[in-house]
Amino acid sequence: MLDVDALKPIPGIPFPQLYEFFMDWKTPVGIAAVYTICVYLFNPSRAAAKLSRVEAKNRGVSNASKSSKAMTAFVFLHNLFLSIYSGITFVCMAKSMHKLFNRGSSLHDAYCDIDGFLWNDSLGFWGYLFYLSKFYEVIDTMIIIMKGRRSSLLQTYHHSGAMITMWSGIRYQAQPIWIFVVFNSFIHSIMYMYYALTSVGFHPPGKRYLTSLQISQFLVGMSTAISYVIVPNCLKTPGQQFAVAVNVGYLLPLTYLFVDFARTTYGKRKAAAAAAASELAKKTE
Repeated sequence: MLDVDALKPIPGIPFPQLYEFFMDWKTPVGIAAVYTICVYLFNPSRAAAKLSRVEAKNRGVSNASKSSKAMTAFVFLHNLFLSIYSGITFVCMAKSMHKLFNRGSSLHDAYCDIDGFLWNDSLGFWGYLFYLSKFYEVIDTMIIIMKGRRSSLLQTYHHSGAMITMWSGIRYQAQPIWIFVVFNSFIHSIMYMYYALTSVGFHPPGKRYLTSLQISQFLVGMSTAISYVIVPNCLKTPGQQFAVAVNVGYLLPLTYLFVDFARTTYGKRKAAAAAAASELAKKTE
């Protein structure tokens, strides 16, 4: 049985003396609040962000040359680090889950991790590190603002909410938090590699498909998390039930924001491309 009330440091984690600090609910809530306030204070206005984009476009400046070489190197290394780290997390969790379902226990016991095998084998360690990485990921927003671009509500909600939802799953050792760790680490390994490449001037195709993958992970993740509420004798404690509620409650608005982002971003591009094609056709008539 999982000991969800214990706050003992997980063996092998870095800085175990800080474990209780990061497991205190006031830590993610406080940091998320400070992050949100800072975004509000330092976010450029829509007019300023638009002017910055227009000026860069008029100068014919590429993504790789908008910033100094030092800034470009920092952005590249930041994204490369998160891509590699996310990939390692995904591989380690996938291997552990393969072992979980091939131990000879029943499907129910494996799915619900009744004896805590997944937590003890990988989720406790990699899930905790993944939780900590959510604090580091706010550098994404810092980079956007430093480049004169405006950080969206989607970005602010995404980063601040991820701190709190990951905290709830790790604090109460909720089995379904593997969904967040596995799905999100897989998507992030691809996404951050894409951003690493674009930061140095490469333009691989497929950004639209990355957004589709993110939306898909939210839909599948929510459905899977809710299944833990339905399956009998899966969630044993109020804390685990609370963690599932927090995660599902976070994913509902997040999915809407991502769908809205995809509709406005790619819809406008499609409309602009169609208008350009129509104009070209008129000129050639």
